[in-house]
Order: sequence, then C-alpha cells, then structure tokens
Amino acid sequence: MSSVFQRQDMYDSVVVDREQDVVLTTGQLYVFQVRRELDRSFKPVIPFAPHLFGSGKTRFVKSYLELVKSMGERALIGPENISDCEKDRRRSFLDKLHEAVLLYVDLTELKPTDPKEKSLKWSVYYLIIKTACLQVGIPRMRKTEAYEIVEMEALNLVTLLRDILNMRTDQFLLVAFDEVGVLDESDGEFDFERTQDGKVFPYNDFVGIIRGLCKEDNVFFIVVGKSEGLNIHNYAISVSRVELTFIPLSPLEKHSIIEHLEKSSSSMFTGSPKVSQILCHQHFSTNELAELLLELTGGVPGLLVKAINYLLHCKLSQDHLLLSKESFWMIMNDSIATNYCVDPLLPRLSSLSKTRQRLLKMLTLLALYRIRFELDELVHLSSTCAVFLFDLVTDMCFYRRLIVDENHQERYEVLIPKLLIRYIEQSVKNDRLEWLLLQTLKSQPVEFFYESKCRVFEGLVATMFYLHFCYHPTDSLMFSILGQLSPVWNEMNVKFSSESTAYYMKSIHYTRSTSEVERTTFGINDWKEIVEEMLEFEKIYIPFEPTSRSPDILFKLHGRTSGQNLIVGIACKGRWSFNGIRWNEIVDEARKFLQPVHDQVVTVHPTLHCMLIIMSTKLSTSVATDLNHSSHCYSCGDRVAGVFTIPLNCELIILSESDVENFIGKDILSSLRSAFKSTDNPHSRSIGISTVQEMVLSLSKNI
Repeated sequence: MSSVFQRQDMYDSVVVDREQDVVLTTGQLYVFQVRRELDRSFKPVIPFAPHLFGSGKTRFVKSYLELVKSMGERALIGPENISDCEKDRRRSFLDKLHEAVLLYVDLTELKPTDPKEKSLKWSVYYLIIKTACLQVGIPRMRKTEAYEIVEMEALNLVTLLRDILNMRTDQFLLVAFDEVGVLDESDGEFDFERTQDGKVFPYNDFVGIIRGLCKEDNVFFIVVGKSEGLNIHNYAISVSRVELTFIPLSPLEKHSIIEHLEKSSSSMFTGSPKVSQILCHQHFSTNELAELLLELTGGVPGLLVKAINYLLHCKLSQDHLLLSKESFWMIMNDSIATNYCVDPLLPRLSSLSKTRQRLLKMLTLLALYRIRFELDELVHLSSTCAVFLFDLVTDMCFYRRLIVDENHQERYEVLIPKLLIRYIEQSVKNDRLEWLLLQTLKSQPVEFFYESKCRVFEGLVATMFYLHFCYHPTDSLMFSILGQLSPVWNEMNVKFSSESTAYYMKSIHYTRSTSEVERTTFGINDWKEIVEEMLEFEKIYIPFEPTSRSPDILFKLHGRTSGQNLIVGIACKGRWSFNGIRWNEIVDEARKFLQPVHDQVVTVHPTLHCMLIIMSTKLSTSVATDLNHSSHCYSCGDRVAGVFTIPLNCELIILSESDVENFIGKDILSSLRSAFKSTDNPHSRSIGISTVQEMVLSLSKNI
C-alpha cells in the first residue's frame, strides 16, 4: 500500500459525544478521592476502558482534562438532588481537576529494566519516570539513578514525579495507562506471582502495582487498552481489591458524526476549512455524508477518522471530485480504501480459528437482530470452558454498544461495522449460513433498527424461508403443508436458482410524503409500484418498520409452467403470553394487505395471485377451536369471521400452533416465550445466549 494512505493527519479531528464518558470517569475519580480521604484502607476506584482498536480510548484519555474543562460543572454536578455542601465539595474537586497534570503512559514501551529486570513493578515505575522526563523535555533519568532514588517505594516515586513535572504536592496527578493488552504477551519477561497450580495472571500483578500507588495523596489513574476486560474486572475486585469501572466509549450516532464533520478542520486545504465544507456541497449535504459514514463504520471513531482521512486524500488529489452517494461507495468499496481503514485488524480478521468461526454465527445473529446481552453473560465453548460474551466481542474484533433503558438497566449490543464484513467473509468462505447472515447484515440500511421484540421472530422466519427456498424446496414440511392447503402454491417454482440475501424495503403507511425530498415510505395506494418495481423474484423482503401497513415479510414467486405469479405476505405474530391472536387481528391483517393488493394490482393482472400467511406463536382459544387446531386456507369468496370476504385470486392461510412450532423449533419458541413473556418493553429484552445458540443450531440444520 502506498505510504500516503498511512497518514493519520489529513485533518485535526475533534472529539465529540463523550459527555457521558466524562461524567462517569469524573464521578469515579471523585468517589476515589472521597474514599481515600475517609479511610486509608479504602478500595481504590479506577476507570477502565477495555476496548478494541478504534473505539476512541486513546483520544479520550489524552483529551480527558480538556473535555472536563469544556463541560464545566456538568462533568460532576448533574440534575440529581444533592446538598449545597456536597455541591461545594464537588466544585472544589473540579477546580483541582482543572489544574491537574495528565501523564500519558504507553505500555507498549514496557520492557525488563535494569537493575531489576524481572520485576514488573520496577519496569512500570521506570516507564512512568521515563515518560515524565519526555513529557517535559528533559533527558531521561538513568535507570540506576532512578532506582536508587525510588527504592521501589510508592511515595518516593510520586515525589520524584512531582519534582520532574514541577508540580505542587496538592496538585492532582492523573496517570493514564494505555495499551494494557501488552500484558497478554509478557509471560516469561517478568516474575509474576503464581497460583498454587502454577498459573500466572499478569493483570493482577499490574493492578496490584497501581493499588500501591493509589495510597499516595492526589494521584489518580485511568487504564485503557484491548484486553479481557470483564475477566480482569472480576479478578481485580476479588484478588487485587481494586474496583475497575468500565468507560463505555460507545460508537457515535449520526448527530455526533455531523458535529465531528462541522467542527473538525484540515490545514491541508487553503484556509483550513471545516471537513464538512471540503467534502460536502449544494447537492450533497453534511447529513447525507454522516449517514453514509455511519453505515460504513458503524460510528466507530477510529474507523470513522480513517474513512474521512481517505476521503480528504481523494479530494486533495482530485480537486474536481464532487462526492455523491454513488461516488462515496465507489471510493470506499475499493480494496485500497478498506485495507487502509481496517489495517490494524487485518491480521486478526484473516486468521479466525475454528473455535472463533463457530462463534461467529452467534455474534452475527446478535448484531443482525440487535439482541442485547447482560454484562456477565457466559458463552460455553465446551462442557468445561466458558468465556464472557463481553470479552468475546473484543476478541473477535467487534464492538459493543452500551444501551441504558428507562429503568437505568445497562445492556450491550454487538456492532459489526460494514467495513469489516468483506474480511470476515474471506475467513468463512464455505459457511453458507454465515455468508447469508453477513450479507443480510451488510444490506441493512442505516435507518433500519429492530425496535420490536417480534423482529427477532420475523427475522428468524425470513431466514428459515430463504434456507428452504435455497436448499430444501422438495423436502420442506412447511412447503408441503402450504401445498396441501393451496393449489396455487403447488403451481409455483419454490426453488431459488441462486443465493441472495434478505432485503429491506421502505415501509407502507397510510400517507406518503409529497415533498421534494427522497420518500422514505410507500403509501397504502402504492401497491402496484411495490409489486411491479420493488419486489423481484427469488428475493425476500422485510419492511423497515414493524408498524407499517403491510405484512412483516414479502416475496414474489413465479409459476413453474403457467404464467401465474404469486405475491406472498407473511404476518409474523409473536404472542408470548397467554393471549393468542384473535379473529379481529387476523381480519385486520387481511384487510390491510389482501384488499389493497387485489384492488390495485390483481384486477389489472389476472395471472397474479396474492396470499397472506398468518404465522402466530399462539392463537386465541376461539380461533384455534374454530379451525379445529389445524392449519386452514380461506380462498376466493370465503368469509373470514363472518366479516371479511376473500377477494378474487387471493388466499388467506392461518397456520396452526403446532405447524409453526415444527417450522421454528419447539426449544427456540419456548426460549423466546420465556424471554418475552415478562415484559412488553422491547428495549428491555434479553433473550439469552443459549437461545441464540439454539437458533444457530436450528438454522444450520437447514443448510
């Protein structure tokens, strides 16, 4: 790759949307100070960010004190009701924090150091001393001289640091350790403490060193870097008696990317204009660029900055370049651009072990359906081995997004940026299910977000139908049932000739925007356009929003021999409590799909048929009884519940609970029912990793 693409300085990037991280970090440092003042046997509190490349951890710690100053009192005094005395105490702490000195220590420079080469403690001490000397621009102190002064005592080290940095004794010193993950590779270099069975835990030794320093007045610490964060967190509490508090550093959202583009500038261009002024123009807004960058990078700061750097390089070398949605993807889909953006992750992405490949489908499902997980959820690799999902996400080169619901309960989502998918595909070339899941994830537009608890069910049904169309059209029990119920289904070609993916289409609503801006939905009178122009053969579609005036899944089949075609809609009705779907709900689904499609499309295309399939996890007692607990097909002229007549060339199929259970899988439905029955709030859902693993196993059986 040309060296020009290694440049990181095409523009001066501004840190944005880190207010919550600043508030959390400042609050923990304050708690640390209060504990230290009250009790010398206190448990230290250390903000900790165990994240992957690109999460913004290095930029955050380096700019933390500046961010604190820019936020003012909001960094520590929020809307909560506290006494005036406590407010004064917090203001005093903030005043001292504004005068603090930050010492950034890069642990990649850590190495055995004379005269105690095997001592991790001395190596860390000397690295801090050397860093302080470099920070103020003086020659670094000789190792033997430093050792004689410090004598391995925390007080002596802090006193020396204050002397080097020209600090008062009452002035705050904030030491930020970066790249803590290097300790994973340090076994053999240092004499670590060993357990009775001979195991070593380098992070315990490291945290123990920090704990000793925490006893000294007015010294604080932040630790960041890729590592097994939750494992370290748990060991630190139980063994090192230190409380590590996670700094979320979640990916940026669109409004934050817009702010970043509008505040960051580039001196590479005349007059140092803002990035938004360089890359955007009258026909390509900052909002559009932010959406594209979000879709490409997932809002991961490191990937975002690299993408912007590359775009600025292209603009600098091609002054006439005018970005558009098409040219953006043309530029960023080029292998030179993608290799540049994900370069730090390439070795890991291109060498996924068999164990990690097996876990990949589970993580892709979590990302695809936005399934949230708890901090302490375990993934069992075998009967004797388990890892924390929190740590596994980092190990697999993916990212986490912290979600806090209205009850202040914290959960996480897996984020797989589209930039990474091409490289993951190369590691799983022969895994057709993983390919399908990744392609579906890649096709998700930036607007799409699973907000309903039933979207998991819909996505599962869509994937199952796709797998049956591709791999099991002749021996599919579901297709056999549909064929027995509907003669029209039997006339259709149910074998997809090529593999594709699920597609997301604009939703259908009562009204449709008539403004000049791009329309984001179809109107309920647009079914002719949808059927003729939107729906293609051998593709499965899912509307963006679960509340649209259409079925949850749509696809179009063509006849094997005749000119007949069939439009199929599937209404996925996840019912997880005792209340099953009622007749009035079934009629409502039929009216909003069968009637308008008949009136707008079928009447002008006599060879076109329309079918609605009701797939519900539970039917009401009256519906199940009326159908004799069997699947049933209502054809043209049949009355449904005595209030709705099936139009010409249309059919309504209601599947029995047992047929739905056989299609999806009894264990999966049982797990979904157990997960969802206790809450109606989709943002509080926690399906559980065992359920996701069951879903992967069930889907894999259909390949």
